Amino acid sequence: MTSTPYLSRAYRRSVLTISYNSSPVFGRNIFCELIEYPSREFTSVRDAIEHQRVDVCKCSPAPATLLRAGLFPCSPVHPSLAVDINVLDFAMTLFVNMTPNNTAFSNTLEAFLRGRGYKLTTRDTLRIRFGNALEWYTSLQHATHAAVDATLELVRETVIGPSIASPASPSTTPAGSRPCTPPPPSPSGSDSDSSRSAPATPTAARPVPPAPSGRKRRAPDREHEHESKANPFPDPPPRTRPSDYLISRCPTCFGGLVHDPTAACDIHVCADACFTQKRRRGGPRDPPRTHPNTVFVPEHTTDEMGAHVEDVRPVRGQTKKRARPSEEEDHYEHQDLRVPRTVLDDCRDSFIAADEKREKASTKFFEDTGVMGLLCRHDRVLWLVNMRSSSEKQYFVLVLLETLFQHLPLNIRIGILYDIACQLHRSCVKYKFMERYMDRMIFAVSVFHAFGHRWPCQLIYHPMKCCGFGHTNGEGCERFWHSISKLIAYLRVTGYHVRLYTIDSQIQHADKMSLGRMGSWILRRTEHCENKMREARADLVACGVPVAQLRVQWADQVKVQTQPLKSQSKNAAKQAVDTIIAARAKQQQLWQRWKALSETQVNEDADAEAHDYATTHVQDALKAWETQAAKTKQLKRTLGVNDSTILKKLKFTDYYTARMNARAVKDRLRARLRDRKFEMDPIERSVRRTRSENQRNEHAGAAIKRREPNISRLVQTYNKLCEQIQSLISKKKAPPHSVAPLPVPSKGIYQLDVDDVIWQDLGLDEEESRPPLWLSDEKVRTGIRAMLMVDRCNEESARLTREHAHLFVWFQNEWKTIQMAIAQSEGAVRYQMERRREELLQLYRIPLPTEQQWGPTDDEFLVCEIAEATAAWGDGEQVMESEDEDLSDEDEQEDEDEAIFHVVAAVERADNHRAGDEVDALSWDDDAEL
Repeated sequence: MTSTPYLSRAYRRSVLTISYNSSPVFGRNIFCELIEYPSREFTSVRDAIEHQRVDVCKCSPAPATLLRAGLFPCSPVHPSLAVDINVLDFAMTLFVNMTPNNTAFSNTLEAFLRGRGYKLTTRDTLRIRFGNALEWYTSLQHATHAAVDATLELVRETVIGPSIASPASPSTTPAGSRPCTPPPPSPSGSDSDSSRSAPATPTAARPVPPAPSGRKRRAPDREHEHESKANPFPDPPPRTRPSDYLISRCPTCFGGLVHDPTAACDIHVCADACFTQKRRRGGPRDPPRTHPNTVFVPEHTTDEMGAHVEDVRPVRGQTKKRARPSEEEDHYEHQDLRVPRTVLDDCRDSFIAADEKREKASTKFFEDTGVMGLLCRHDRVLWLVNMRSSSEKQYFVLVLLETLFQHLPLNIRIGILYDIACQLHRSCVKYKFMERYMDRMIFAVSVFHAFGHRWPCQLIYHPMKCCGFGHTNGEGCERFWHSISKLIAYLRVTGYHVRLYTIDSQIQHADKMSLGRMGSWILRRTEHCENKMREARADLVACGVPVAQLRVQWADQVKVQTQPLKSQSKNAAKQAVDTIIAARAKQQQLWQRWKALSETQVNEDADAEAHDYATTHVQDALKAWETQAAKTKQLKRTLGVNDSTILKKLKFTDYYTARMNARAVKDRLRARLRDRKFEMDPIERSVRRTRSENQRNEHAGAAIKRREPNISRLVQTYNKLCEQIQSLISKKKAPPHSVAPLPVPSKGIYQLDVDDVIWQDLGLDEEESRPPLWLSDEKVRTGIRAMLMVDRCNEESARLTREHAHLFVWFQNEWKTIQMAIAQSEGAVRYQMERRREELLQLYRIPLPTEQQWGPTDDEFLVCEIAEATAAWGDGEQVMESEDEDLSDEDEQEDEDEAIFHVVAAVERADNHRAGDEVDALSWDDDAEL
């Protein structure tokens, strides 16, 4: 990295006080050629407005001369206004903490100077030129930061090696070789990693332009209808570690990340879309301006993924018309999907995000309709996608996930939290999206959106019930959208590139702030996890049920509540009779086969080969017949008929149809009531009504209320079927001794007591039906909740330990990299490296053991600790995310006392350190006098 005028100016400002000539003329370089160059007049803004003239020459242009004087020009060629760099630094910092508003800032500054006797001659002079100076100064700052990063990357490859392994190097880490605080990986391979500066783009992608909105896609040719479409992304490169880009995005997640075979997933990410960050239509795009550390996926990459998804999915109008839900048999769509089809359909219909046809933003008035993001569990942005569609298309999240896998080693497993994760999982299985990564992904629904899903879907996809997610709630995107909500009005009227640049700048500022709080975040989450663990273990002991029995009950609950439900049908009796007749025929065939094998086995005249075959297969034939006989018996019991003559005549078809439909409706009613009861549990058990709990309970209550009319309709349908069965029995159109089922009263339907009519199957089934323990026994239910909480706490504790190790490894690598970079640089570049070293020292909290051969010295640690303690007491700590529990007054008082003790202890250590230096100095003086 070469030294520029700006870097030289920053370096000189750090080692000496810059004094500039207050006379109206800046002199030209005395070593310049003796050629007359024109003088440039400009206005400078420091603590007042000054009109000055500067002489320019070939080797000292006006911008460089002004920059050496501590002023930044508004134009790179003929500046007419120069602003003090300190003012620009202030404005740049101000506009990442509030809504960028150059007009208000310029008007305020102009009014402030006017009140002190300084007035500009023309209108909007300061606003336009100050805006230009601020824009280019911000770009210069970011370019400097990117140049320092590029230099450090070259040094980092020398320290820890490139992330992309050479063909001779292993691409994965052996299982079980991960230490608690792993050392940096040894260099392997010779390929450099250039993936930090920008997200990876597909190299083998097809240049397919996106279809214009409103135009129908052409139907594929018949002979190519079943051909698989290639993914536009190439296969991920073999990596020994995550890319430098990912490590820079979140050191806690990726700093020392290796595959952990004991964990269900190695990292957690969440995805969500925001349709408030729009941009209005109007005119052509502004000139290109890209942030050096942009987090946006390139636009052409998103378009190519959209074209790929549209090619793979069936064309609208060619899909078969689906039968009515009440007449179509429910089933699992795939062996990897553990939720029935009807549940997935209900979840799809209840979420706007799952309906790609529903407009969330009008493309008639807005050019850019929103942003979709992929964040880690520490609320740090990994990638963003700029959306131009009117709805939340699924290929947005697919391109984010595909980009993530391009930057990860081939054995890293990820947990994905998305508000409609069930629909994303369904599409990936059905259309084979992300097929090469399916064994490395676990899907879960973000906590705040989980209550909008049906209860069977929550049993599979809720992060508190799904193994591997710990206490990760998946709401980092919502917190990020809230943090940039101040930009909504500003981004509506900006240009395309200014909009993306502004969001990138906000993210860079937020990353810097959150990195300094990462250690305290881990400590706070550890304490929260320990408290939850103690409460869960106490509940587990109080319930008195063994954990092994609780796990059996939990597995039975998941199995029962996620199984497909029976549907109604007008021909239910006829279909059931046909099924029984076919079953009886198959049973008869199996009986004949077993009988023939038995006769062959005892026949002395049979040849040896037939005798051996019969001996080998006779027992299997017997077991097959017994199994089929049990199935046939179950089918008969379901229909309630045993006489074959009645089966053939179908004398009471109407009765059997009504009875089977009543049983199907009652099963659905039971399932819906169970779902509602378990959804109401978090609300009914809520004791401390904090703000976040109230919001969650309101969201859950609204979702439950929307589903109550469906339950009422099921009750009415079931009671009508009961009346129909009673009428058929009264008219002698039912078998003798038939009993009508009892109707379900609408009042008290949600109580679900043990003796309620909802559990009585009199007249519907010959078997006695009792509610299971996981539903009727409160101790078992409490024990299951406590067991799941203990499991999640164990997962969270292990993850926090790994994240602490990741930070340790990242700090070690960064410290060695910066120390080597400082040793290899000089002048202005060395100053920038030393500033990075100071920023890294601010993250330092605990001194290393004396046997460690690297890291800050004791004096550096002491200075850093004093500065951190003082700053924390003056400014206070800002939490990274909204806590689930509000601190009480006693807890806040304890925190204040601990903060005071921390400051006092740091000052005391500083005094002792200075006292030791004074004693050493006095001893040296005494020796000198002697």
